[in-house]
Formats: sequence, structure tokens, C-alpha cells
Amino acid sequence: MTRHIETHHFITRINQDFLQCAVYDTDHAQGRIIGVEYILSDRIFEALPPEEQKLWHSHGYEIKSGLWVNPQVPGVIERPELENLAKTYGKFWCTWQVDRGDKLPLGAPSLMMSPQAVNLGQVSPELVHRRDNKYNISTEALRASRVEIAEPEWLNPQADYWKQHGKGFAIDIKSTDMKLRAPFP
Repeated sequence: MTRHIETHHFITRINQDFLQCAVYDTDHAQGRIIGVEYILSDRIFEALPPEEQKLWHSHGYEIKSGLWVNPQVPGVIERPELENLAKTYGKFWCTWQVDRGDKLPLGAPSLMMSPQAVNLGQVSPELVHRRDNKYNISTEALRASRVEIAEPEWLNPQADYWKQHGKGFAIDIKSTDMKLRAPFP
């Protein structure tokens, strides 16, 4: 993994098992929506077909390592959310490659992965350092404070597919015939 991006998730809870996030490149007013992430509880994730599960990543490492932060959210509110999120799975489609310098959301969306405790899944230390300085936080202190947060008892091997198999997924844009009539649900 050679590209890392800073993301800011603005989350809407649909229900206890499902959240949706508009993902921005900054938390400033001029922030650009760069994608969308859906977050599922482990209970819902386990009910998905294996081919679908391959598109999702786990959040346990991201939470426990101190990489997932909720700036300006009091700890008493943040802690229960983190405990729930550590057992979830996300599917993040990035539609705007701002790290490449794209001025517009061009091309096919990219399926993103989350940080993991393996070499290819490690986040750039410089990116983490900048984030810590910006919000006056310490990743090391966050990691220490989250050591007791439980991860899923069993991590589904279909999640974090890239980590197990060294392969990712890409969308190819191709021309296709349009369906002139679609059934109404």
C-alpha cells in the first residue's frame, strides 16, 4: 500500500447494526466529499454472502491502535461508541482521489482498506504525527487507553481480504446496454 489519505467521517446511525458515513478530506468548511463508507455490526456482516464479505474491512485494529479518533467528543460519550465500532466492518468507496491531486472526482471509485497491524496496512507515521499535532492528541496515549476494548471474538477471514490473499478489487468501467424498464420494488 503506497497511498494513504486523511479521512473525516460524518456518521448517521440508521439502526444499531448499520451506519452510513459521508467521508470528507478535512473537517473544515471547505472539505470535499471524497467517498462513502457503510458500517455493519458483526452480526449483520456474518449474514452476508462470502463474495460480499471480501469487500469489507474490520475496524478493531483501527480503533485499538488509536488511529480512529473523534476529536472534540468527550470520552464518556466516545468510549461506548468505540467499544461498539471495534466489532464492526466497513465498506469504503473513495470517489475522489484528492491525494493524487485530482481537482474533480474522476474515474471509477476505489474500494479502500483500513489500517491493519501488518506492514502493508501500516499508516504513514508522518500522517499520524500531523494529525496528532493538529488535534493536540497522542496516538500512543489513545492506544494505551483502549487496550481493554474488546475486538470480535472471531475475525471473519473474508474481511480484510487483501491481508489474507494479497489482492484487492477494482471496478472496470465498460459500456453496457441500458435496461429500458426496471421493475418497481
